[in-house]
Order: sequence, then C-alpha cells, then structure tokens
Amino acid sequence: MLQALLSAIVDNLFAASSAVVRLFGLENAVEIATAVFGLGCIVIGSAVFLLEH
Repeated sequence: MLQALLSAIVDNLFAASSAVVRLFGLENAVEIATAVFGLGCIVIGSAVFLLEH
C-alpha cells in the first residue's frame, strides 16, 4: 500500500513538472523548482521546530 501511494505521488510530480516545463520553458522551470524546493525546506524545518516543542 505504501508503495502504491509513493508511486502515485511520483507520477503526479512528473506530470506537474512536465506541465511546468511546457508552460514556462526549461530555464524558468529550473528557477521555479529551486523556489519550490526552498519553500519546502522552510516548511519542513518550521514543522519540525514547532512539533519538537
């Protein structure tokens, strides 16, 4: 069941990334991915900080 869930998440990520590349072009897609990754790190760090205390 976990494998099916992870597979569905990865499939959705690939579909979303290909849509972003088609919409904005490869160079802009890399910048968008960097921003999303950075925001994800901030969110995960904030959640860990808040749940730790």
